Amino acid sequence: MLEVKGVGFRYGARSVLADISLQFATGANLLLGRNGAGKTTLLRILAGAVAPTAGTVLLDGQLSGGSTRLGRRLLGNIGWLPQDFGYPPRMTVREFAAYAAWLKAAPPKTIPQKVDFALQVVDLGDRAGCSLGSLSGGQLRRAGLAAALAGDPAVLILDEPTAGLDPEQRDTFHQLVQRLKEHKTVIVATHLLEDVEALAGRVVIIDQGAVRWSGSLPELSLLGGEDSSLAALRTAFHKVVSGAS
Repeated sequence: MLEVKGVGFRYGARSVLADISLQFATGANLLLGRNGAGKTTLLRILAGAVAPTAGTVLLDGQLSGGSTRLGRRLLGNIGWLPQDFGYPPRMTVREFAAYAAWLKAAPPKTIPQKVDFALQVVDLGDRAGCSLGSLSGGQLRRAGLAAALAGDPAVLILDEPTAGLDPEQRDTFHQLVQRLKEHKTVIVATHLLEDVEALAGRVVIIDQGAVRWSGSLPELSLLGGEDSSLAALRTAFHKVVSGAS
């Protein structure tokens, strides 16, 4: 269980997030919002990349992040795939995943096994010795996911994972997340309603740095009140962000 209590974040005088309180359990958790809504900032806080200016992040009831040894150790149980991630183009897929596992303080003897498992999950075993610079866009996203999985985290955070992918690549990514959500807490930030429909998990709508709505996919569809599922989601989303819900 990953829990956010009263989290806020400011850039100088500008408030980006305000009093966010959420619980993320095993399964798919979708953060839906327009570009600039605050989704990425919240994910960076959850992943420990930045500290909130207010509130706390708890993993299984323990304070995550910060300067304490326990807080840093808990971050090792969180895998993060940013929307844009840097990578050395000459590094191989296997080396990239192994480096990520090392950064998460995985015991050295376990890293080869963890990397093999992560590459198998994302179906890149046959590309393990290829350089990152030689991969297609979809393969590179899967390599990033393998790196996020290499430490075998209980929580997996994905920021706009299907952005820039073609329909076939997006379907493949959805299938991967569907398998992972069975035994991990998967948090996906997206502005695409197709992601929400395909992953069918708990939905949290964020707009202007605040939680505007939270519930299940069927509940969101009912709020739209239309026959077509995707059309209903679109109508419901616009109702929520316009304040008409």
